Amino acid sequence: MVDLSTLDLDWLAGRLRRRFGARVDPWCAGLPARVADIAARWDLTIEDRIGRGRSSVTFRCSGPQGATVLKICPDPSILTEEVQMLRLLLPSGRVPVVYEHDGEAALIDLVGSGVLAEDLPTPPSGTEYAEFLRDLHSVDLPARAPRRLYGWTEVLFESAKRRGADLGASPELRDELISTQPREVLLHGDLHLGNVIDGEERGLIAVDPICCVGDPCFDAIDFALEGTTCEEIVRRRDELAKAYDLGVERLDAWCRVTAPIAFADASHVKPAHAAAIRAYLDTPPLRG
Repeated sequence: MVDLSTLDLDWLAGRLRRRFGARVDPWCAGLPARVADIAARWDLTIEDRIGRGRSSVTFRCSGPQGATVLKICPDPSILTEEVQMLRLLLPSGRVPVVYEHDGEAALIDLVGSGVLAEDLPTPPSGTEYAEFLRDLHSVDLPARAPRRLYGWTEVLFESAKRRGADLGASPELRDELISTQPREVLLHGDLHLGNVIDGEERGLIAVDPICCVGDPCFDAIDFALEGTTCEEIVRRRDELAKAYDLGVERLDAWCRVTAPIAFADASHVKPAHAAAIRAYLDTPPLRG
């Protein structure tokens, strides 16, 4: 059981401040009391602080539902939307169950080992990832979409530009791809391998969705681009495109749309990985 009085509140505030500014400081100061109150209300034992996110604080817990994750966010509206999106994707069998939600706090099922896919000693294969995406994308489109892919990519582009990214022709290529997309699905929307966990017998499990409706290729981008060399990026791209029948030319084009965003925050991209993405962008595109 974690001793809440030993939490490094200055470190947590430093991470959350990047998203919420200085207004998060008093929230962090009251975090131990807040967590203790929630644990008492929901009959939880707080085992440990986990996670590396910049918009919430998460704890591994045990309680009436078994192994769970308690997630607390300084902005209740962010967590409310996340809970709604997890429930939209629940029929896929590829997201965790939300047991409780009350404003700034949610109690979520801890599936499998809880190890992030980016931390696995052997990354998922293209075939395994294709099965994961196929299940995620099997969910019926909601009557009212949380957002559409065009609007979500606009948010990503604007954020990247504020941090100094050179988008080049990415917006124009994005427009072409959206205008020619063969079908639309409910996308996770932020499916980097830090948002995918090892669910053991349940397979890969997605967390922290930012759902939108659009081209299924969009959820496949990060699996490819998180290859550590140019050759690995190409291998992952081709393997996943074939296994999920995405069309390798479309997936290649989508990778080129979002790759420049990776350079907008150097603190989150290792130099060797950045070099691999740059080398990939220097290869000829698969479509004219």
